[in-house]
Amino acid sequence: MKIEISQQQKQIISPMLLQTLGLVILPAQELKEKLEEEAKVNPAIQLEKKKSEKQKNLSQRKSPSSFDSQAFLENLSASNFNLYNTMMEQVRESNFSQKEIKIAEIILSSVSEKGFLQQGNGKDSVKQIDLPELIANTGISLEEFEKVRQAVLRLDPIGIASYNIHEYLSLQAAQKFGTESIEAKLLKDYLTLLEKKLYTKIAKDIGVSYEKIEKAIANISHLNLTPVSSLPSGYPQYIVPDAFLNMNPEGIQLILNDEYIPEVKLNKHCLNLYQNQTFKGKKTVLAPDERSFLKENIEKAKILIENLKSRKEIIFKVILKIVEKQKDFFLKGPEYQIPLKLKDIADELNIHESTVSRVVKDKYIQTNKGIIHLKSFFSTNVGNDKTSSKSIKETLKNLFDAEDKDDPLSDDKAVEILKKKGLSISRRTIAKYRAELRIPPAFMRRNPK
Repeated sequence: MKIEISQQQKQIISPMLLQTLGLVILPAQELKEKLEEEAKVNPAIQLEKKKSEKQKNLSQRKSPSSFDSQAFLENLSASNFNLYNTMMEQVRESNFSQKEIKIAEIILSSVSEKGFLQQGNGKDSVKQIDLPELIANTGISLEEFEKVRQAVLRLDPIGIASYNIHEYLSLQAAQKFGTESIEAKLLKDYLTLLEKKLYTKIAKDIGVSYEKIEKAIANISHLNLTPVSSLPSGYPQYIVPDAFLNMNPEGIQLILNDEYIPEVKLNKHCLNLYQNQTFKGKKTVLAPDERSFLKENIEKAKILIENLKSRKEIIFKVILKIVEKQKDFFLKGPEYQIPLKLKDIADELNIHESTVSRVVKDKYIQTNKGIIHLKSFFSTNVGNDKTSSKSIKETLKNLFDAEDKDDPLSDDKAVEILKKKGLSISRRTIAKYRAELRIPPAFMRRNPK
């Protein structure tokens, strides 16, 4: 029998490192809940609410624009805070212009808990919002406001920022049954007759059978009554930004939002018991199993405290590196976002790529451009190593927005223009990005003659 000796190299992850990685993946809200759960089962853990003015001072900082989005965010209720985040993430991914993003912020910060652009919620009296008052001193016209609102209406879920239930039902009917369907026609032109239940008159006017009108009404009755009712079950109610960023040409100020997370300390009473110190003038003697129980939980508490420090350090370093890489995005605009991979950040910080992935998962950062998902800062390069796909989309959108509608740009013409800018993009890629931006082909953008 031949005996062979071989040497293998294996990566052994310690329980402490595993817990650190587990904590890193949790956003602020979930971490808070996790710590509260740990405190319930471990008597050696004591949670204390942090007292700091850092977050308060940052929130009072004025936005450079005339619209103070932070003030709007502070007035949002917990139930529609996450709705705002979800919708604004779609707005940014759709590459709205910077002014359109600001308008979208105003719109989405003003919707009711049911998703309507109305004043009043729930049991309160509800009325259509006062638009002139809403956009006063913002430099935004009613036409600009309505153009962006129409785009927001068609995000997911459809109908967020509808003025009323009639508009919301009309949007659903057009999407589900078609703009020329009986359902869409009933909601558009026959609302008064519907309320009076004059179905025979409607059928005769449209030129269809009474039965078809009944069926269309039944279809309408199954539509959602509020925009938020179409959200999936289990939809999270509250998302807390994991960091606050204030950036200007002079420098970067990044503050982790750990004020929301309770401070973890060792319970002094448990520590004194374990060390056989006096308690209220009496010396306590523990049984062996009691000492073993306290020792185990005190060690767990110490490890948790150290892991929380490591979590904070890792998250801060990763977010700061992302911000440094995407500095031009914050200072100049979305078109200056560079292609960035998880590996780029991992290599510079000398950590594993999976750690960066854990940091950016389900985490948001509050900036002067609104609340942004950390994952949105990562994108592939197009054309050359310095241009990201998101940057190309932003450039294309600005190009098509500024075109002559009497002679709109073809995809081939867009290729030529981008080439002059030093961007070598294929016609097929242009068509793909145009479709993702929901911009129709040139012949559909041409002014009618």
